[in-house]
Amino acid sequence: MSEKHRKEGSIWTRWDLHLHTPGTKLSSGFGEPTDAVWSAYLEALEQSDVQVFGITDYFSYDNYFLLVEKYHAAYPDGTKVFFPNVEFRLTETISKTGKNVHTHVIFDNDLSKCPKEKLEVLFSVLKTHKTSRTGATVRCSELTEQDYVSATVSIVTLAEALRETFGDDQPYIIVTAANNDGLKSVDTKSPRSRSISDELDKASHAFFGSAKNVEWFLSKERYEGGAVSKPKPVFSGSDVHSPDDLKRLSGDEPNFEPTWIKADPTFSGLRQTLFEPAGRIYIGERPPVLVRQDREGTRFIAELRVNQKQGYDERNGKWFKNVVIPFNPELTAIVGNKGSGKSAIADILGLLGESRQDTHFSFLTDDPRNRKFRRPGYAENFEATVQWQSGGAPTKKVLSDSVDRSKPEYVKYLPQNYFESLTNEIEVKALRKEIEEVVFSHVDEADRMGTSNFDELQDLKTAQSKSDISAFKTRLRELNIEIVSLEKQADPAFKKALEQQLNAKNEERRVLNASRPQPVAEPPSESEEQQKVASQIAETSALLSDLSERGKISVERLSNLKETLHKLTSLKESVLSLGDRVRVEKEALKVKCDELGLNVEEIVTHQTDLSTVNEKIGTVSAEIASLEIATVTEFSDDIDLKKIASVPDLRGAYTFVASKIQTLRETLSAPQRRYQSFLQANKEIDEKERDILGDEEDPKPGTIRALEKRIAHIDTALPAQLTQKREERKKIVKSVFESKKKVRQFYEALKASVEERLAIVSSSEFAVTIDASFVPSHSLEEDFLGHINQKVRGEFRGSEDGSAKFQSMAADVAWDDFDSVFAFAENLIQEIRSAPVEPQVKDIKELYDYLFSFEYFDARYELRLGNKNLNQLSPGEKGLLLLVFYLHLDKEKTPLIIDQPEDNLDNESIFLVLASCIREAKKARQVILVTHNPNLAIGADAEQILYVTLKKHANYEFSYETGAIENPRTNEVIVRILEGSRPAFVQRRLAYQIK
Repeated sequence: MSEKHRKEGSIWTRWDLHLHTPGTKLSSGFGEPTDAVWSAYLEALEQSDVQVFGITDYFSYDNYFLLVEKYHAAYPDGTKVFFPNVEFRLTETISKTGKNVHTHVIFDNDLSKCPKEKLEVLFSVLKTHKTSRTGATVRCSELTEQDYVSATVSIVTLAEALRETFGDDQPYIIVTAANNDGLKSVDTKSPRSRSISDELDKASHAFFGSAKNVEWFLSKERYEGGAVSKPKPVFSGSDVHSPDDLKRLSGDEPNFEPTWIKADPTFSGLRQTLFEPAGRIYIGERPPVLVRQDREGTRFIAELRVNQKQGYDERNGKWFKNVVIPFNPELTAIVGNKGSGKSAIADILGLLGESRQDTHFSFLTDDPRNRKFRRPGYAENFEATVQWQSGGAPTKKVLSDSVDRSKPEYVKYLPQNYFESLTNEIEVKALRKEIEEVVFSHVDEADRMGTSNFDELQDLKTAQSKSDISAFKTRLRELNIEIVSLEKQADPAFKKALEQQLNAKNEERRVLNASRPQPVAEPPSESEEQQKVASQIAETSALLSDLSERGKISVERLSNLKETLHKLTSLKESVLSLGDRVRVEKEALKVKCDELGLNVEEIVTHQTDLSTVNEKIGTVSAEIASLEIATVTEFSDDIDLKKIASVPDLRGAYTFVASKIQTLRETLSAPQRRYQSFLQANKEIDEKERDILGDEEDPKPGTIRALEKRIAHIDTALPAQLTQKREERKKIVKSVFESKKKVRQFYEALKASVEERLAIVSSSEFAVTIDASFVPSHSLEEDFLGHINQKVRGEFRGSEDGSAKFQSMAADVAWDDFDSVFAFAENLIQEIRSAPVEPQVKDIKELYDYLFSFEYFDARYELRLGNKNLNQLSPGEKGLLLLVFYLHLDKEKTPLIIDQPEDNLDNESIFLVLASCIREAKKARQVILVTHNPNLAIGADAEQILYVTLKKHANYEFSYETGAIENPRTNEVIVRILEGSRPAFVQRRLAYQIK
């Protein structure tokens, strides 16, 4: 490929399109154009950094052909490129002083497109304002040396002559001066001058000016009356008129800034600037990409080499043999038919760049279902080398090698398979993770506080909020136990069960009283001995009653003491646990305090005193022991039964006294026995009735009075108590929400710079925004229904109906609003309560813990396209947003390699959004794009087109062609390969000189 058509495509070089030669018609400072003068002139051009020159003369092109002849004679191997530039003084004036505007016509230097004969025709038809002695209009070809000073042409006449000469072909561009003898000298107070200036602007393709003029001529609001103006390029020229002016070629002279053009050094390359005026021209010391190449050479791929290993016999195909591909530092578009090896180049670069997406490679894959080039006998026979722009040691690998994860990623690679896995992943977790890391890249270094990624910063900034949430949830779980208990009591079935128990107890009492024996009269006085026995029985029975009552009291006392001991032990354990937690937390705080030069001992003091607790534990334990230990081994009449206190002793005494009474009864007469039995039975029934009825002040559970109190409590106090507990729960849940909001605020605080960047690419057609929002878990429905038995009657019965019911309820939840989320949780419970709860819900307490813990939504970055969030987007729309993030927001500077991202995207999205984003991305990093869609390659103004083929019929021989878009051969290849999308390409054919 010739020097004019470089393999690496369009690259930045110095151009100077406005300099005069020795012998120029006007204002020549060279003196007599001797051979010595020409020699010095040509040497200055050859030694300069300028690669392309516009050789200028007034109303003439003769000196251009003379220079070309002399240059090639002096430098047969010279590579400088020259274009003829004819300068005209226009008839139109727009300044207060009446100075004429100057315009230039730069012609194609390809004589097959712009032959000298055509130029002669042009000058023979182009009329000046001057007339001859006969009154005939003087044409440019008729001008004499004296005429050059005064001759002018009209811009209209010039344009007509160009059209008449060249027809639809346009081997020229019209470049009008902006400063000095140019449009910027317009008399702004004169409507006529402003109007003429606008017309001159419209007739011009470009302008000679300075960096200060660029913004004005790129704007779309230059014209009077509000008409839209087309962005046009500005070139800075040296306007050399003398040997001393040649110093301007250095680019260091004030007011003569160097012009850099990114294009092939051809007229097609020059014309390319008319259609990409912002991206193809740079006026200044050096274009930023060249500066970055010098300073960050390790982040630019300069060249890829792939070759067969020595000894390979090509039995499995030629594949890559002596492949050497240079890469453009900006955008390279790899194109080709399906199966042509496009993804192969991307995968090889990903392998050499240690990409972490190697599991998603489509060519260098070892997936058992699709091994492709990793089959035995293939990849191990080829080796690849990447040379970096830095010129350091190249990276080499055999294609069967693996990615070395101990090394950093030298490229960012988005294989097609990875792209699809992200965009189709149901919960888009991986996609959100990518978004978070891109956001983190925009966080100012000072605000990162020493963290290296988003998760670390989040943990640092939200630790307290998460700790608070954990504490609130602990209290919530405890409260839910109470609420579940109260709700069970509030259930009508529960009250009905109590009423049935009460009825049963009343019936038990009735039956008991009905069992009382018939009254037995006290027998007449009997013998003194019988009276004595009866008296003993009465006394002993009273003692027995006392023992029974004391026994009940002791048992109850023992139960209370054991409960107290349990509480005291639990309290002690809690205090000890608190001390352990404080010590652990204090150790963590000590690290932070040490960092800040603080003494944690002066900040945190903690002291516990368990002496009173231990003392009470000892007292209670001793009393329990005294009530549990039997002190009497054998009972007799000598023992004072009123002094015994332990439960075993009281039970033993009761047995002893009951036995004694039985013995005394056996000595009574029959009438006396009947009477004593009657008294004993009544006494036992009275005691039993008291047990059934319960104590009036503090009845035991299950007694009539206890049941009556519980029923009365349900009717009177329970509703208020339940309401109070639910309100308490709502307050705790609100606290959980507020703590989660603090986490969300962390997300909000980081997104400002990202919003600014998104605003650049956002439009009415592509309204992309980023929110820090609460986002529900994708498993919310599954998790909720997991608590429900969908086989029984209820609003969520049946998998389809239950799912539809839940989705309809969840659809309108505003997750950033507490009232909305809380109402959602309560409404779910209300729907459940429309049928019996117990058979529907597997564990109501666990359901409460789930619904009111708010664990099913979290703060996330929510990308929105229009009104749709990530979960609502199609795979193609997700892919588009992902690409926008990588291309427009990712601040990494490593080469970005993307393999066919457009498969799920419509053409309009590609052209309107991606093309714009790629243009922005290539300003900051090298982009290598595998694509079969012309809207990406052309719309993004790819600097290099790499067209690859894999000739299967020729034993799988890989080959390629590469060059700039403006290269006619590249044009031809693009149209042929991208035939399926030809209309999108052809509508820009004029911009790219496509036939």
